[in-house]
Amino acid sequence: MTPSRRELLQLLGASTALFAVGCGDGNGRGEIAAAAVLDPDEDSFVVAIWCRFAGSDATVRVRTQSTGDGAVSREEDRLVVEMVCALDGEIGRVEVTGLDADTRYEVAMVIGGVTLTHRVRTAPAADDPRAVRIAVSADCDPNPEFASGMLDAIVDAEPELMISLGDFPYTDNGPPAQTVAEYRARHVELRSHPPVRALLEVCGLCDIYDDHEFRNDWDARFVALEPARYAAAMQVWDEFFPLRAQAGDIRYRSWRWGAHVECFLLDCRRFRSANSAPDDERKTMLGAAQHRWLIDGVTRSTATFKLVLTSVALDYGAGTDHWVGFRTERDAMLAALVDVPGVLFVSADQHWFASHRHAFGIREFQVGPLARGLGTPPSGSPPGVVFRAVRYNAGIIDIDGDQLTFSALGDDGEVFYRETLSAAELTPRA
Repeated sequence: MTPSRRELLQLLGASTALFAVGCGDGNGRGEIAAAAVLDPDEDSFVVAIWCRFAGSDATVRVRTQSTGDGAVSREEDRLVVEMVCALDGEIGRVEVTGLDADTRYEVAMVIGGVTLTHRVRTAPAADDPRAVRIAVSADCDPNPEFASGMLDAIVDAEPELMISLGDFPYTDNGPPAQTVAEYRARHVELRSHPPVRALLEVCGLCDIYDDHEFRNDWDARFVALEPARYAAAMQVWDEFFPLRAQAGDIRYRSWRWGAHVECFLLDCRRFRSANSAPDDERKTMLGAAQHRWLIDGVTRSTATFKLVLTSVALDYGAGTDHWVGFRTERDAMLAALVDVPGVLFVSADQHWFASHRHAFGIREFQVGPLARGLGTPPSGSPPGVVFRAVRYNAGIIDIDGDQLTFSALGDDGEVFYRETLSAAELTPRA
């Protein structure tokens, strides 16, 4: 009997890391390497490299891609830049600047005889009205127990950009990471996992952590209780997901992707009060500075649509490790967005797909998991829950002029839910 796609992925996931990655140097030494192209904007992106070649540096070559189907014509393409990325131990980063907007690039990283090749597209200019496609999801574990066709389905959907809303990777299971070396091993395990690798090779990635990159349901209390473990987790996160130099240690950020969309990626962990604290004006998910940054940025944005990307759901989830435990701040945030055109929240963490409607008509789509156990929604049918489906999923966001289409993509490549909304329909009203 012919094995299913999921069975093939499970067999592949059970293979050794070297065989799966296919990055031996031909001398039988067994080293492996992995990379990602992060945070593309109109004229730059960040390249993050991990490699187990002691004492090696990486040569990064960036070329234009002259055809729209991903193929590269060597007669027409152009070498844009060649630079050396110094590896500090096994980790390296380099920012590539001076690029053209809305241009496809091939990024080749050569380390010790191994070549990693990625493709990335820079953002359209802020006044470019062309249609765009963005993918968003969360919750990815390379354990073969959770193998699905979800990552393949995203690749087949051909997004220009992938946004991950956390739990990428899981570091706190069997046994949980505690040290820098142990956290690095978990990031390497995920980044070199063949389906993840295939996705990272075809588009740029924007990512924020949720909880499992440090420990389950972490908040200010756990940071105080386990400072060394927290420091190790954040050090390794920044190694594998380095931001631009001017960002400092602020990981929440916003970016334009053409004339019609601006994305606001929130950090819902670092500044969070203890989940168990009384829910009053002192309790915060975002911290005062990030809260002001969000409201100011969304209200001033000239984009047709404003995507607010939060790693935890606004409401209707299981447990209290989401905005339901921070209602005072959440309600003030939503009220501040009344009459702002084209606001849409996208969340994750709950491990099922959902479409929600909140106060002032504010809409939220909840996505994930990519590859992890499915969640159990609370019983009942609150009026704010428009739709639910407990299955592997990712969101595909298509924006064309004044129309935003949100499609729920399943692990078989099927679109099992779809809504098309105008900017007026996504404008909160008192």
